[in-house]
Amino acid sequence: MTSHGLVTTAVPDPAENGLEAEAERIRAEARRRFAGFVRDKVNPGSYFREHDRRDAAQHVIGRDVISQAADIGLLGFSLPVSVGGEGRDAFEWGLVVEELARISLDPGFSVLIDTTVEITEVLRSSGNTELIGRYVPDLVQGRRYVALGAFESKDPYDYETTARLEGEEWVLNGTKHFVTGGRVADLFVMFVRDQVSNDVLAFAVETDDPGVSVLPLATMGLRSMALAQVVLHDVRVPRWRQVWRADALSEFNTYARGRRIMTACGTVGALEGMLTNCVEALSSRRRSGRRVLDFPNVERSIGEMRMLLEASRAATLRALNGTRSPGRDGYFDELATVAKHHATESALRIGQLILNLQGGEGYISTFPWEGFMRNVLGLIGGQGAQELLLLQLGQRTIVGLEGERMRESAAELAVAKLADSWWALHAAESSQRHFAGQPDDAIRAVVSAAGLEVADAGQDSLGKLTALLDRAHDLVDAVRSGQAPDAMPQGPKGLFEGRLDEMAEQAWGWLACVVAQETGLLARLLRPSTVKEAAEGLPENFTRDLLVVLTGAGLVERDSDGRHTTDQRLEQALIGGPRTSAFAARQRRALARGAHLRTGAPVGGRELLTGCGAEAPILADVLANTLLGRLEGLSQLLGTPGARVGCAADDGGRSAAALARSMPFTDVCDLASIEPVDRLALLWAPTAGQAQPDLRRAITAGKQALVPGGWVVLPTPLLPKRRLGAASAHLDLELAGGAGPLDQDVETLLEETGFGHVRTAWQDTVLGIRLTVARRP
Repeated sequence: MTSHGLVTTAVPDPAENGLEAEAERIRAEARRRFAGFVRDKVNPGSYFREHDRRDAAQHVIGRDVISQAADIGLLGFSLPVSVGGEGRDAFEWGLVVEELARISLDPGFSVLIDTTVEITEVLRSSGNTELIGRYVPDLVQGRRYVALGAFESKDPYDYETTARLEGEEWVLNGTKHFVTGGRVADLFVMFVRDQVSNDVLAFAVETDDPGVSVLPLATMGLRSMALAQVVLHDVRVPRWRQVWRADALSEFNTYARGRRIMTACGTVGALEGMLTNCVEALSSRRRSGRRVLDFPNVERSIGEMRMLLEASRAATLRALNGTRSPGRDGYFDELATVAKHHATESALRIGQLILNLQGGEGYISTFPWEGFMRNVLGLIGGQGAQELLLLQLGQRTIVGLEGERMRESAAELAVAKLADSWWALHAAESSQRHFAGQPDDAIRAVVSAAGLEVADAGQDSLGKLTALLDRAHDLVDAVRSGQAPDAMPQGPKGLFEGRLDEMAEQAWGWLACVVAQETGLLARLLRPSTVKEAAEGLPENFTRDLLVVLTGAGLVERDSDGRHTTDQRLEQALIGGPRTSAFAARQRRALARGAHLRTGAPVGGRELLTGCGAEAPILADVLANTLLGRLEGLSQLLGTPGARVGCAADDGGRSAAALARSMPFTDVCDLASIEPVDRLALLWAPTAGQAQPDLRRAITAGKQALVPGGWVVLPTPLLPKRRLGAASAHLDLELAGGAGPLDQDVETLLEETGFGHVRTAWQDTVLGIRLTVARRP
């Protein structure tokens, strides 16, 4: 169905679309449950974990992250219910691993999570009740982290790591040279050779056991995977810590079988993320007046990458489906081996194609391509197609990826257009009240852009409008206090005529969206749900009424079985992470400013301004993971001893905290509380709400605080192109204390202050923000 520009699509039925549809549902579940955690807890600082070597022990996925992953059910997803897990099968878990690798900016995260799960299963399958009771509950709940030591680049029967029995203890000696997660583990499962029988045995070894030494392992790539060498010198372990009494090699082959397929899953997820990033990075480049993406050789290269990705995905999906086969070989899985080999070879080829397309950037460590190639080489150890098809596939891939981004943007823009109506109703009411000091010109501009003339409609319509807005704000207050009413209050239906009726219906739809978003209803409806399932703590009749309004606004679809689903294109704004925070911030800002217009009393501080507060995390993420390599010399300055980042957002420290999370190991100063400050490598100064003279003084002072070659980044409001949206955004800024300079005015200020390399480095029309940057000569 179509309403207000939004088209909703039902989730595909696996009975009709087969394995891929089932897989996509599981990927969607993984995003709903875990994407916010990855974006909030794993991605911040990923670049610095990969590159900064001043204290290598800090630059790994730490135990705290593993523990938090357990808290959200990630570690227990595929483990049996009997040990506190969910009991999901390997098919589902592999797709979760794939999705984690796609979303995560840290290549080690999905690997460390999966190895934790797989080794926990190794211990559980031992049947040793004392061993299981001692370690498995702690592993499932994230209180311990376990690593496995097996490979020595030798035949297992020729292991140099050995065990000998002395009384009631086993004595272990030797070295495991390549242990994933070894630096953060407090428990190891070690495979060793019995000196007497030459059989392969396995033991649980604790890091604190006397004689255990863990040495950091320097590698070309995969630096955040906590790789280590583990040295065992006369380590004594009691007999109950023997995982298997014989033939541990067969059990290890079972583990290796699972790891091969999960490696393929993680590789497929990472490849999809890199392909998307590559197309996005090329989308703004032009050569000889043409977009680089329009050149046939570029289309052909992207087509080949897509072919390799989909072939790897198909091989991996087939291997995952094979895990459900009762006749599957218990120790060797051909499909898993093929999937791992093919995914690795595909990754090597895709890495080469990306380097060809990215040119010099492919060799610069501040861009993701160089690190991707180093990490791909870590997979080693273990093509051709018709040119026309590749070219066509490349074209479809480009159009598809760009179209997906446009559809996601269109969904958020549709919500923003509904919010324009909310602004219009408040401006129309305020235009008749005439509070002292209110920005009358900006209010009249919104009313005019909306095509509303409430004065012409008479006092009756004004009274109805005031009563409607009273009910709207009372509803928000009730929901925020945890006292949702038993039913939705009376809406605008039948109250008005003409343009006012249209605006009121859209504003009521936006209000329903805000209420559903604040109560978590919209996010819950990413999975088709009945009214009862969707309510989850809300009154059922209220939920039903809310869903009727949301369906009328085009934000939710109801299928023939009575299940409701949120428009899937809003997923990125609802599943958690910086974009979700920014989406919610825009809704809260419109609510607060509406209240301001009605009472004349200022609401909130600078944390409500565009580019501040809850919008800061997504901008800090853009700075650290998109712009760092494009601001010449900044990454080197940030690595200089004593260099600092200054944050002049004045939003209660929220922007400073977001910058610190995205750029760990960097001294971030909140300039609202630290004066004076100097030796800044970077100055972060949102412009919203600042009058031009104040901003000029701030920029001048900031220039003096920056070291030569330092950068200033100014988050600046970007007005929408639609007339009502632009007028509403301008009114928002006026209510914040002054519209301040916009667009080219900021660049002019920077140039007049003596900055160089002045330009717009990034912008997002949905967020309504652009990042203007400049460099101190």
